[in-house]
Parts: sequence; structure tokens; C-alpha cells
Amino acid sequence: MAGVSWADALSAVSAVGGVVTAVIALMISRTANEAAHQSNRAAERANATADSVAEVERERWHYEMTPQFDVTITRFGPASGRASLLLTFEGPPALGRLDSVEIEIRDDGYVHGVGLAGMEEQRIVETIWGPYRFCPGINNTTSDGRLSPGVPLELGEWIKRALEYSLPPSWTDRTYWRDRYDGEPVRLWVRCRREGYQPWTLAYNVTVADPH
Repeated sequence: MAGVSWADALSAVSAVGGVVTAVIALMISRTANEAAHQSNRAAERANATADSVAEVERERWHYEMTPQFDVTITRFGPASGRASLLLTFEGPPALGRLDSVEIEIRDDGYVHGVGLAGMEEQRIVETIWGPYRFCPGINNTTSDGRLSPGVPLELGEWIKRALEYSLPPSWTDRTYWRDRYDGEPVRLWVRCRREGYQPWTLAYNVTVADPH
């Protein structure tokens, strides 16, 4: 080491050692950052899994608490144009009560009035395409006879509503209309609400029975 003093040599070695230390520190820092990043990703995955499990559990509980109804429709008489709908809240017992039960009469499932516009289109919308409607105005049912507004209901209690033959649109013969829907079921939506639960919407196709 001619021409290089021991002090200079030691200084050089010290400098090299400092660089090595800095490199090692940088590597440790990067490793720590990567470990922290992986830990965060693992925590995010764990949280997502927990949220997913919780959502599945909520959906399962909501399904298990789905209201159960017995729904019947009975004519007043063989030749009568009126009938009585009876909806009884039968379970599940753990649900206990419903804050609101709303009943809507659905159409027959076919598309009607394609290409119509204006007043004719409005009449299509207002027409109940099915055998019966609610008697308008009774028990606060809507003027078109389609909807029975929501009412609270306790387990074991019932809703009773009067029905009458639906009205055909002005361009349809009444006899043809009656024949068209003779023997067809009344299609219903039953919408239920209870505080603390997501709403339920249930579909029913109810055959109209003659009185015993």
C-alpha cells in the first residue's frame, strides 16, 4: 500500500463499510415495507372474507324469516261476479309481526298494447289483465282496484279483501273478456316490511274456488 497511509486506508474501509451498512439498511427497509404491504393485503382479504360471510349470514337469516301466508280466494256464489280474498299470516313464529303487508294484483304476464300511444297506452296501463280486481275504495284500495295498501299484521291474524270482476278496456267485448280469464288464477304480489329487515316481495297465483 505504497503511498497510502494507514489513516487513509482505515478511512476508505470505513467508507466502504458505511456504504454496505446503508445498502443493508435499505434492503431491510424494503423487506419491512413489503412485509407490511403483504400484511395489509392479508388484512384486507380477511376483512373482505368477514364481510362476505356476514352478508351470506344476513341473506340466510332474511330467507329464514320470509313471511309465510295462506292465501285463498272464494267466490260469493257460482254465478257471482264477486269474491273474497283471505290472507292469513302463518309464520315463521320468530318473526311475530309485520309492520306492513301490501297486496297488489298482477297482470297475466303477457305484453299488451304494443305500439299504442297516448290515451290508449294509458288505458292499457290502467287495465288489470286478469280475472279480478279489488273493489275500488273499500279498505282504502286504489281507484283502479289494483292495490290494497299496506297494513300491520300480527302472527295468526288475517287480511280480508273484497274482489270483483276486472273491467275490459273499451275496445274489448265483455263476454270475450270473461271467457278469456275464466278459470285463470289471480296473480298477486305480497310486499312485507318489518323494522330491522330488508323488505320481502312474494308472488302468488291463487285459484278462485267456489263456496263449499
